[in-house]
Amino acid sequence: MTQLCICVCVFVTLVLQNSDAADRGTQCITPNQEAALCTPVTSCHIIRDAITTQNKSAIDFAKKSQCGYDTEPLVCCGTSAYSSEPSYFGFFTKSPPTSPPKRILPSLSSVSSNSLPDRSICGIERETQRLIGATTAGIDEFPWMGLIRYNNERGVDVGFKCGATLINNRYLLTAAHCILTSPEPITVVSVRLGEWKLSTQMDCIYNIAISTCSDPVVDVNIDQQIPHPYFSSSNGNNDIGLLRLETNVNYTDSIRPICLPPPELPTPKDGTFMDISGWGITETGRQSDYKLKAQVPVLSNEECKKVFTDYSHINPNQACAGGKDGKDACHGDSGGPLMTTFKKKDVLDEDQWYQEGIIYRGIGCGRKGVPSLYTRISRYSRWILNTIHSNV
Repeated sequence: MTQLCICVCVFVTLVLQNSDAADRGTQCITPNQEAALCTPVTSCHIIRDAITTQNKSAIDFAKKSQCGYDTEPLVCCGTSAYSSEPSYFGFFTKSPPTSPPKRILPSLSSVSSNSLPDRSICGIERETQRLIGATTAGIDEFPWMGLIRYNNERGVDVGFKCGATLINNRYLLTAAHCILTSPEPITVVSVRLGEWKLSTQMDCIYNIAISTCSDPVVDVNIDQQIPHPYFSSSNGNNDIGLLRLETNVNYTDSIRPICLPPPELPTPKDGTFMDISGWGITETGRQSDYKLKAQVPVLSNEECKKVFTDYSHINPNQACAGGKDGKDACHGDSGGPLMTTFKKKDVLDEDQWYQEGIIYRGIGCGRKGVPSLYTRISRYSRWILNTIHSNV
């Protein structure tokens, strides 16, 4: 279903009920009491993109924003796609917080708004209960996760070898070493999105009297592979890259982008727990059939160097996390995300996910006291944005 069809379906019940309709281009007031212009919904990217997530709060706000109809629905197009609530100390909540709230990330204002999805759409999961403490991710948990498929030198499919994350409807973020695979004679072919269980065509969870199924997976060929120009295979510096898809993908409950951190975001405190996810090698020695997840604690680079004693090149472009027995990234997880949530400032009691790092390497898998290394994304936010913007 196209974005236009989704938008039209949302507004169709209101088209004939709006007796105070305004004309296209006239001034209006949004439900958040913000002065704006009455704009075609397909031209208001903030509301249009939020609607495509099928988030109930976004749809309700879009309906309240309708200001008219000519050849298509018109909306009062402001700076948000969700209702604002009274704020306390800069955080939006029902009542003054009793514990320190999660940080609010500043916007990525250094790039065209067309390069990355608006904060009203990135980093949002379907409104279902997350299974805290589980090792298998929920069926629609982490919908930005992607799998990179490879062919060998004879053009034969050799399966998924790396992970990636969707950051807009055309680009995925991964590790440079997942693109520059030498000396291994394999090449990147395509990316799979919307996956949960590798061995099934349709992913479903069956419960008593009800079942939950995800949308079909989407396999998209790669149009362009863009490793960082200064990636060093010897020490892992600048281990970051972008994959440009042949075609745009549509956002669904199972396919959504993750938010990126602003440039030079301060490093998280030691001991802060973050999430990793992927289909990598498990303790059985085989690739997991299910999308897995784990929480790992952040470790300062200074402490990390004490573990990686033979690896003296750990630098500010890299982050260190892990060391909990049995919980770690492993082979096949490379290119996947280190991620955490922040408080979404314009939506009541809702968190968003952003990506802190990209899985680079470790020493073994899941060894107690031995963390893994990650590429710190905030050090490359501008490179990501400039690269996407130059390839639009």
